[in-house]
Amino acid sequence: MSNRAKDSYNTTLDDFLNEDVLVVCPSCEGKAIVKAAPLRQAADDEQRVRVICAGCGYSKTLRETPKTVLYQTSRRTVTGRVFGMGGAADPFFELPLWLTTPFEGELLWAYNRSHLLFIKAHVEASLRERNGQENRNRSLGSRLPRWMTSAKNRTSVSKKIDELLARC
Repeated sequence: MSNRAKDSYNTTLDDFLNEDVLVVCPSCEGKAIVKAAPLRQAADDEQRVRVICAGCGYSKTLRETPKTVLYQTSRRTVTGRVFGMGGAADPFFELPLWLTTPFEGELLWAYNRSHLLFIKAHVEASLRERNGQENRNRSLGSRLPRWMTSAKNRTSVSKKIDELLARC
């Protein structure tokens, strides 16, 4: 176990979208990959963001999905993309994440292996350093739920994370 977690308060959930996000394939329910992009780039490059399943061949780009109606008047309808972060679904296609497991009435989830390793390092740390950084409520270190970061759950949560790492 690591004794310290450094930079936990400089990392955001969006940082893990620079890698593939593991999801449940909507066609065969096997492991699929969302070729992701940082949210700021995803709306501009809808052809680049795609979901691919090696098991059944399912493939779809973000461009092929309908846009959300942002607002509508009698003269005009404005559509766009809304990306929901912070739940057990990917923010682009809203597919269930592959890396999920229940834990005492809660749900432990992660986008990918890097996200799991980050959570594991933070959970296992007995000292979580801010390193002189200002409090950033948007940082992942400050947003992890108390049940996950509690010292009494440290070993149990770490074991659950190891189970999910085996699924990557």
